[in-house]
Amino acid sequence: MGESMEKKYLQRVLDQCSKGELIYWWTMRLLMVGGIIFTVVRYLQGVPFVEGGFNPSYKFNIATGQYDPSVYNALQMGLNLVGLFAFEICQLFPKKTFVRNMPAYFQNITALGFFLASFGGAFLNFYYIIPGFDKVLHLTGCVEAVFISYEMVAAIQLRDKKTCPANIATMAAFGMAFIFAAGWELFEFSTDQWLGFDAQHWSYKNALVEAGVENIDELFNFISLKGFSLEEQKMRFAVMDTMGDAILNVLGAVPMYLILRKHPYRHQGRRDVNRQIGEMLAAEAAEQEKETVSV
Repeated sequence: MGESMEKKYLQRVLDQCSKGELIYWWTMRLLMVGGIIFTVVRYLQGVPFVEGGFNPSYKFNIATGQYDPSVYNALQMGLNLVGLFAFEICQLFPKKTFVRNMPAYFQNITALGFFLASFGGAFLNFYYIIPGFDKVLHLTGCVEAVFISYEMVAAIQLRDKKTCPANIATMAAFGMAFIFAAGWELFEFSTDQWLGFDAQHWSYKNALVEAGVENIDELFNFISLKGFSLEEQKMRFAVMDTMGDAILNVLGAVPMYLILRKHPYRHQGRRDVNRQIGEMLAAEAAEQEKETVSV
């Protein structure tokens, strides 16, 4: 019986995604696993990455070109690796939960976000090699959040079999995106507060050391602090980093919301969720009428 249920689950997953999507997903997953193994092995060896060439790690010193292996890097990639299986995880939930209605294509977007954040940002160290890489991720992250939220609204509609005007669905998605954004900041705060991380750059000193620079002008800031004294810069640096992220969230979410308002693809055309719900209700009514007549 267990084997039968397992095949049913796998078949359900395979029926909803293409071969191209599977190749795309597994390429990123295998690269992530490789990065985790590489980092852990190098860390256990205690080998500092001071030689030239391809020596990725979490902490990279721009000034000296030195790398330090970090368990945090492996931990971050491990957590993001779970996110690369979001669609498969959704299919593990009971049939009556809305996440079972999430389409496979949503993972094409979310997987790329997780991959760029951990494998690209942390492992390949793009956060400090590519100027503004973190800000680009925050900008596109809220674009992604609105998209995922819109898919969640459609999935909830399918579960509850309730139609909804497109403008209300897109507004709900817009609001949900900011819940995700706030949740991420709470996550960063929690890891900084209780695990000793520096995700929100609460330490001006740590930020300089991590970037391998000597003053704030050399850090990749979204909001300039040049109008403040050096002491004031140190005090405002952390809040400016977080507020810069918040501003980028808005700059990413608003255009995506406007695009969905103009082209609500889940409420028109072949993906029209309201039409699907109408067809399901009509089929149920016909079946009920048939049973009544037969009785």
